[in-house]
Amino acid sequence: MPQFIYHWLCPGNVPDRTDLSGVLLRSFRGFMRCVYLPILAVLSLCTAQTKDDRYRGRLRPADCEQPKKFPINSLDAFVIEINRRRRLMIDGNQQNGPSGNGNLPKGENVIEMEWSCDLEEKAIAALNSTVCPTECPTEPPNAPNGTTGFFDCQNVSNGRDAMGWWLSEIYETKMDLLSVEGARVIYRDKNPNYCNLVRYDAHRIGCAESQGVDKKCVFCLTDKP
Repeated sequence: MPQFIYHWLCPGNVPDRTDLSGVLLRSFRGFMRCVYLPILAVLSLCTAQTKDDRYRGRLRPADCEQPKKFPINSLDAFVIEINRRRRLMIDGNQQNGPSGNGNLPKGENVIEMEWSCDLEEKAIAALNSTVCPTECPTEPPNAPNGTTGFFDCQNVSNGRDAMGWWLSEIYETKMDLLSVEGARVIYRDKNPNYCNLVRYDAHRIGCAESQGVDKKCVFCLTDKP
């Protein structure tokens, strides 16, 4: 039976792809599977890693057992929330914009997000190059080549959850669905944080945070530009 694959194109850090305005996203029916894509079918081949109780249901990081500096409770919360949102998209239950606009379409081939200490170290270095946490910088930290950055700076008293804030874009702004070539759906110029956090081929994330008396900064990197 034919399997229709949705291509989600959202703003990313790829200036050479101005014709596409962003990155490719896909969703699927199960996490962390290696797939072979023949013309009409999607065949599951393998599961990359197993899970254990130490990681609260998330995947064991491939490059470390524990984060370098990032608080473990925040790490768990960030990764689990990303994967929860991916599951909503996979199941076709992700609301598209404010209430009443329907849901995003289903798709295939999303990989489950896992923590990366290598990306965490890069995020730490990038955040350390800013004025955080003394004040909020006018520009976010620079994301290294081959990554996408996500930045939040706020007053400590706000208590805002950075990951929830980035992902909440999808509830604030409706993504326009443009049918192309029958089964393909293109999303343009909307919700870059949400799109890049749930994109099908990004499967590693690392974050850094710095907090002063008044300001708190969080900077995360994923493994796709």
